This record gives sequence, structure tokens and C-alpha cells, in this order.
Amino acid sequence: MTFAKLKAEVDNLRPALSAEGLMLVDLFMPFCEAQQATIKKLEDKLAVTSGNSSKPPSKDDFKPTKARSLREKSGKNPGGQSGHKGSKSRLIDNPDEIIPYTITACPGCGSNLSGVSPDGFIRKQVEDIPPLKTIVTEHRIEIKTCPCCAIQWQAAGCPEDIKHEFQYGPRVKAISVYLSAFQFIPAFRTKQLLKVFGVNLSTGTLDNFRKSAARQLPEFLETLRFSIIASLCGFFDETGMKVKGIGHWVHVAATELFSLFMIHPKRGREAHDEMDVLTWFEGILHRDDYHSYHAYPQATHSLCVAHLLRDLIYAIDRDKQGEWADPFIKLLLQVKRQKVESSTSVVDRRWQGRHRKKYRELLAIGLKQNPPAVKEDGSTRGRTAQTKTVNLLLRLRDNEDEVLRFMTHALAQFDNNQAERDLRMNKVRQKVSGGFRSLVAAQEFMDIRSFVATAIKRQADPVEELVNLFTPGNCDYMKLARHPE
Repeated sequence: MTFAKLKAEVDNLRPALSAEGLMLVDLFMPFCEAQQATIKKLEDKLAVTSGNSSKPPSKDDFKPTKARSLREKSGKNPGGQSGHKGSKSRLIDNPDEIIPYTITACPGCGSNLSGVSPDGFIRKQVEDIPPLKTIVTEHRIEIKTCPCCAIQWQAAGCPEDIKHEFQYGPRVKAISVYLSAFQFIPAFRTKQLLKVFGVNLSTGTLDNFRKSAARQLPEFLETLRFSIIASLCGFFDETGMKVKGIGHWVHVAATELFSLFMIHPKRGREAHDEMDVLTWFEGILHRDDYHSYHAYPQATHSLCVAHLLRDLIYAIDRDKQGEWADPFIKLLLQVKRQKVESSTSVVDRRWQGRHRKKYRELLAIGLKQNPPAVKEDGSTRGRTAQTKTVNLLLRLRDNEDEVLRFMTHALAQFDNNQAERDLRMNKVRQKVSGGFRSLVAAQEFMDIRSFVATAIKRQADPVEELVNLFTPGNCDYMKLARHPE
């Protein structure tokens, strides 16, 4: 029974109660109301899922959630579509080895067929990997003593980067770092995997490879930072990460071509200023509604609408706000569809006015049903606690331009998925190997991750680019951090 029903029944019974009964009712009803409010808060908290909030799917309870997909049905059957080119393997025109099978005599009559031209061939190919083995190159430096001056000399020409009696080459280092920074394979399993190549490494050596890669990257990262600042649109987000068991934040500044990661103890303005991208960025800033992003007015802000859609679903499922929230979802998806179908990636101006009018009408209905709470004493100092639905309505009302930015700007996107996709891989690494043991190691990983993720976005081979990074004097990898000409 809700408190409203309880209060109605008690009010009906009041005329028949004695003075003592009325006193008990007035004493206990406030406790019942407070209890009901506490229960409502707990139920609201339990109702939050990955489908109606920013909560990740891994944090969902093990129970089925109400299916409510935001994707529109395509009408196509599952699987490969008609006319789809399959990915079946094709015969290679220039195989590495050909084993011929010839006919020298007729199996029937025994005639000699050695000089008869073949009618054709049946080709069958087998593709395999040769035995994996490293190549050890010995640099044998000759030493001689001059019989005239009795001075001992050694031959010149050995590369200066070969400083030790034994060391690993750039490809071994590159593959080791690639397995850690891209495939997220823990150190122990990386050691086991490299044994396939005949390489026996220690955990300390793997750590040294990571440190060596990070030492080569400052110039690359600085160029990458400037390239993101100069971009016309960027995507920014953050996610939690443990360092020595203490919560930290991984921040990302990304575009379609670049990814820059940084780990910091703080989530907000202090971390953004240390990253030093948002301070100078003047393009379209895709973000969620975290308050620290409001401190950069020089950029053109664009709110992630996907976050808002999940909040609207919560308002429908939990607070029964379907009258205005369901049409609101349909409105936002209609605008998205029109943007995708537009040749200019901008919704027609006539439709923009209609959509804004509908936007405000639905907001008015929502605010009428859910008026913002005011303080009992009428004070306006400080923030007044609001329900989740009211906060959503106020966010939609106060940030209309930011919410509809994707409707009016060709480069503005409907969501902030670019940043979330970049961050998701860091969360995968955390699930595989846990957190980091030191902040220095964590930032080294983020620097290398910035390099590898950018290489993949630029459609470059990350292993080969890491080989370039580990090869002294080879700066070809720097092109990855620059805008294409």
C-alpha cells in the first residue's frame, strides 16, 4: 500500500477516532511518510539498469530486463543478404611452392604421355604457417694488435644501438608491447605465447619494453594533442580505473583519426586542464552532461542524445511518464533519421522549426506533470533536490541547443559513441588483468594505448608502427599523429 492510499484511509477514519487515537495517528503518520520515501528511493536505485541509464551491462543484476530496443527494424531476414559477397577463401595466383602431379603413361593402354600437352589442371591449395622461430644475428667484431705500434684495435661499423652483449630486436619488443596494449594479454601469458617463437622473457624484461616504448612517445603525444585541438569535432569522456586499489579516471580525447588517453586521480576540471586539450579546443565538443565540461565555452557543445534516451526510458518504465517521454524518444529518433537521409547531414530548416516546437510542447507537458520542487522556506540559495525525472526535464529545457546540435550542424553526431568505444577497450583490459600497480605504469600504458589506437584508426599496421618506434632513427611513425594532407 502506498502512503497516499494509507493517508486517504486514515482521513476517512479520523471522525471516529478518539483524542488519543488522533494523537497516535499524527505521531506515526510522518514516520510512515518518511519510510515510504526511503522505500521509493531504494526501489528507484534497484530499477536502474544498463538499458535505462549509463550503468554498464556488467553491473546489471542477474535478472532479465524489460526489452526496449531503440533500434528501428530493418525488415531484413537474419544472416547474409541477397547479393552479399561471401568471405570464402580464394585460390592464390602466385603460391610459394607448387608440387606437380604428372601423368607419364596412360593407365588404360599404357601409351607414353610424356610429350602430350595437358588439357588443364585441377588446383588445390593448402595455406599454413611455417615453424615460428626467431633469427639471431651475431655481430662479430674483429680485434687485432698492430705488430708495429703494439696497439690493439677493433673493427668499426657495428651499429651504435647494439650496446649490450645480448639484446632483443625491435620486432620482439613491438610484438610484446602489442600483445599487452592491444590484445590485453597479461604478462605471464605473454611470456608463454612468446615461447612459441623460442623467446624466453622475464616479467621485468616485458616491463622494460613498456617503459622503453613510453620514453619514445612524448613528441608523438604532443603532436597528437595539437592535432586533436585543431580538429573540427572531438569526443570526450572518462571512465573509472583502479590504481593500487584506489579509484582513478581514464580520460579520452578522440576524433575519427586520433585517440589520446590519460589517467588521473580526478574526474573533472583538474584532470581536463592537465590533459590540456579542452582548454584550447574550439570545435564541436561531444560530451555527456557532467558539469566540468561546462567550463569550456569556446567550444560548440553537443550533448550525447543516447544518454538522454536511456534516461527517458527510465522515466517511462519507473515513473510512468509515457505521455510525454515516449513521443520525445520518437521525436529524437525522427530527427536522427532525417539527418542521416539528408544530403547535407543537416535537417531541413523548415523541419528544424517544427521539431523545436514539438520539443518544447512535450517538455511543457512533462514539467506540468512534474513541477520542480521548491524549498519550504522559499529560499533560492543552493540547489534544491529534485527527482530523476525532474532533473531530466530541466536538463532538456536548459540545454535545448546542445541536445539538438546534431540537427543543425553537419559534423555534430547523435551520440558520443566514438569516445565510449575508445574507452571500452580500457575497461576490457581492466577485466582481463585488473587495475594497475602504480600510476607511472598506468600512464605508460595509456601513452602506448594512444599510439596503438591511433595507428588502427589511421588504418596502419600497429605492429609495424611499433617496430618503427623501437628502431633508432626511424621517425616514420610520427605521421600517424598528424592530420592527413
